[in-house]
Amino acid sequence: MVFPIEAFVGLVTFTFLLYFLWTKKSQKLPKPLPPKIPGGWPVIGHLFHFNNDGDDRPLARKLGDLADKYGPVFTFRLGLPLVLVVSSYEAIKDCFSTNDAIFSNRPAFLYGEYLGYNNTMLFLANYGPYWRKNRKLVIQEVLSASRLEKFKQVRFTRIQTSIKNLYTRINGNSSTINLSDWLEELNFGLIVKMIAGKNYESGKGDEQVERFKNAFKDFMVLSMEFVLWDAFPIPLFKWVDFQGHIKAMKRTFKDIDSVFQNWLEEHINKREKMEVGAEGNEQDFIDVVLSKLSKEYLDEGYSRDTVIKATVFSLVLDAADTVALHINWGMALLINNQNALKKAQEEIDTKVGKDRWVEESDIKDLVYLQAIVKEVLRLYPPGPLLVPHENVEDCVVSGYHIPKGTRLFANVMKLQRDPKLWPNPDNFDPE
Repeated sequence: MVFPIEAFVGLVTFTFLLYFLWTKKSQKLPKPLPPKIPGGWPVIGHLFHFNNDGDDRPLARKLGDLADKYGPVFTFRLGLPLVLVVSSYEAIKDCFSTNDAIFSNRPAFLYGEYLGYNNTMLFLANYGPYWRKNRKLVIQEVLSASRLEKFKQVRFTRIQTSIKNLYTRINGNSSTINLSDWLEELNFGLIVKMIAGKNYESGKGDEQVERFKNAFKDFMVLSMEFVLWDAFPIPLFKWVDFQGHIKAMKRTFKDIDSVFQNWLEEHINKREKMEVGAEGNEQDFIDVVLSKLSKEYLDEGYSRDTVIKATVFSLVLDAADTVALHINWGMALLINNQNALKKAQEEIDTKVGKDRWVEESDIKDLVYLQAIVKEVLRLYPPGPLLVPHENVEDCVVSGYHIPKGTRLFANVMKLQRDPKLWPNPDNFDPE
């Protein structure tokens, strides 16, 4: 597509005008703005600051280094939006305690619109009636202690079977087994079993589940891609897909939604043919949500089916990736800290014994194992910058004025390695 020079000049002029209006509101403020890192360009800000620095470390680590230089509260621009980074206990408390209602919104990212059921997924939805009702549904009906207890045997059986299969593979094959892949398969299979009642084993399972898993991986990649509209929320960048990301998002969403729709229809048909929850007919999470929402359910313009699919996707996304990643880090840290590994093994031998499997009811007695889990989460939090937030009005954080519409990154990885709070913060120390 060839654009006439007049259109190009008009676009550039319009962009600079937007930038001028966007930054003009920061003048004559009652309190100073936070420090801004240098090196930003007009309009594009620090868009290329983190991509072209030759540093392939995670963004949270890079922002942690900047906090050492500019303080625990600083800003930069990703295109037009202003981004606030906080990494101290006091600043994070200001954001999520003092100003919790003000920072309750989520920034509008394009992947939320095209991949996240138009931002109806729980972690993408803005604070309001829909978010409150959906969160209540998930906490009280889907993730309640009594509901999780009913899935206890499902979890135990799945884990036991996977470990037995791993043992068989080790004894029958001299080739190396990738433990990360095995943990990912175990966790993914457990999640789809609890949510949709599907049995999954790589290469042998349900074709729909296999298709969903591939689409899920595409989702993870696309949700991390830089999309022009996210930095420059101008309608043109939606209409003209310069990068091809929007097309890819639509294709991936179609694959994901078709699988969820099939699962949903299967559960609806099952409910019509027999009594769900009867003997020999166990309930999964989709059954639970269906029992709570009527066919005519409508919330904020979203149908029952859309709400259920978005909720199911949120549960899969929250559990499938973060749990496997956390276990991977835990295994790696224990392998490199043999004393901690030995203490954990001795505790299990003492509290559980060697004649049976460890059960969930044993966890309360495994104090050192609990400390290991907490220490792994401290060093390698699953969401090192949390989910981005956005303030709905001007506010004050650590004595600085934060304009409305600022995007918030809370660097919990930096906070959890603060030498003021932990001695030797980079060391793995369950004690």
